[in-house]
Amino acid sequence: MRSIELLAPAKDLKCGMTAILSGADAVYIGGPSYGARVNAPNTLEDIRELCDFAHQYGARIHVALNTILNNRELDEARELAFELYDAGADALIIQDLGLLNGSLPPIELHASTQQDNSSPDKIRFLEDAGFSQAVLARELSIKEIRDIRAAAKDIKLEAFVHGALCVGMSGRCYLSAAVTGRSANRGECAQLCRVAQSLYDENGRILARDRFLLSLKDLNQTANLRELIDAGISSFKIEGRLKDEGYVRNITAWYREKLDLIIDERPDLCRSSFGRTETSFTPNPAKSFNRGFTEYNTHEGKDNYANFNAPGYVGEKIGRLTGVTGHVLHFNLFKGVTLHNGDSLNYYKSEAELAGFRISRVINDTQAEIFQDLPFIRPGTMFYRSKDAEFEGQLTDSSSVRTLKLRLEYFETDTGIGLKGSDEVTEGHEITVTADLPECNEARDHRKLTDNITGKIGRLGGTCYELENLGLNLTHHWFVPQSMLNDLRRSFIEKLRITKNALMKKVTVHEPEKLKDVRIAESEMNLGFRANIFNDRANEFYLTHGVQNTVPAYEKDQGDTPREVLVSKHCLHYCFGLCPLRHGAPKQDLYLKIGKTFFKVSNRCAKCRMVLEGPVAKPDCIRD
Repeated sequence: MRSIELLAPAKDLKCGMTAILSGADAVYIGGPSYGARVNAPNTLEDIRELCDFAHQYGARIHVALNTILNNRELDEARELAFELYDAGADALIIQDLGLLNGSLPPIELHASTQQDNSSPDKIRFLEDAGFSQAVLARELSIKEIRDIRAAAKDIKLEAFVHGALCVGMSGRCYLSAAVTGRSANRGECAQLCRVAQSLYDENGRILARDRFLLSLKDLNQTANLRELIDAGISSFKIEGRLKDEGYVRNITAWYREKLDLIIDERPDLCRSSFGRTETSFTPNPAKSFNRGFTEYNTHEGKDNYANFNAPGYVGEKIGRLTGVTGHVLHFNLFKGVTLHNGDSLNYYKSEAELAGFRISRVINDTQAEIFQDLPFIRPGTMFYRSKDAEFEGQLTDSSSVRTLKLRLEYFETDTGIGLKGSDEVTEGHEITVTADLPECNEARDHRKLTDNITGKIGRLGGTCYELENLGLNLTHHWFVPQSMLNDLRRSFIEKLRITKNALMKKVTVHEPEKLKDVRIAESEMNLGFRANIFNDRANEFYLTHGVQNTVPAYEKDQGDTPREVLVSKHCLHYCFGLCPLRHGAPKQDLYLKIGKTFFKVSNRCAKCRMVLEGPVAKPDCIRD
């Protein structure tokens, strides 16, 4: 039976717990340092607490250690890896192959998407190098995933299914480093893809001014989950390690529902963790932050994957404005839309200028009052809701509950009492606790004794358990003080917790000397600076495993000549009707301006990819 994992993000301990309660089978989170989100660190104590919490449901914690490292940092990261293992982490997500060239704890290694895991030979190499799971590149199609699965039989494949998309191929984007010196591979991406840019043709004619030309819509693979499973994906990843708790709760619950529907109808599939999740709200991805949705390159269908008009959350379309009277807005709302006090509304003042305000008071089904002064808004303007106050109010701490079924048997010994049983996680590993009575006397009222035992042992409030069955094996009918029954229950729950942590502790031995015959993938032999070699150990690793000539990482040596800083499936030639293949347009280079910096935009039509090269000097043909 194949295990299916829903993998949710967490910026901190509370978000991680929320993800687990909302149905995640695993959570990925940053540790104290060296994660690809420099603004989302967590202490070892928080990691330890989250691991303990997750393990009660058979869920796992993956810790991101996925930046490239200098020599000093590499030693510190290696030490941190051992500390994370001791804290209970189940897997490390790594980018820097220098970590393989030395000692590591016996923990699963997952290949970060920052390694650009996009070809069959690369995934086969990762499998041979000891990786248990590979986070696939976001731009892969179903066909490409199938080809990878056919080439690498054992390594688990993980795919993003929801959230922000990087416009550049992961681990191979140097745009931020080129302009600001802040490197995505060092966890400091400046997100220049989300700022306004201008585009010029080869004659200097402006094609777009101050538009968000590289800001991709968000991924949403709801409709493609079955295909992804059949293609070989085992882990379904929600992006969002900087997202808030409400986002994590809503999106995790959404994909839990969708995956469970598939698992329930497929006898060859099972969940990778345990427990039943119930929510007091109806999950809806459209009500959480998104930039509009796309399936990206899943079916190799060419499209404009970006939203040129806004880099952030515009909101759900709710209807059109019919007029304004003083501070009152009049709407023609779409069917099913209801406004609430505190809703945030947006509209476009111009093609790429978004404005908005908060509803102060809903007057009736079609009218809302705004206390602030309103500018002129043309009747017929489309409105969007970026905050549904009623929906967000439903996303409380108690709105996601996850419970495990507990089966118990209370029994008596010659000198005392005992409790044994298991839950779904410890199936086949029965836990037993016993306690000696200070005095062994038969209870005068057997019925009252039974009621006391049932009441005290079954008191599971404040735990994650739901009592499915409590058997009573009363051979002596010993009288038991109620305090002892409470202590017995607590002892059992604590031993159950400890047992689950022990059962979750897997050992994956890493022996660098056994990797000596493993060769780097052919597709990686001539990467140049794109191999991201930032330390001596990584350099040794590449040389030992077949690469003839290594080149330092871009972050170490940017050089004096323009370089390819971004390669993407998103193509500006296509978006502006200039594709030589699809539009029959003559082949030409374009120029992209970000701030005061210019990049040459070319295309590789054979692989349908756009390339940004630079920085370049301002072209003579551009006059403004």
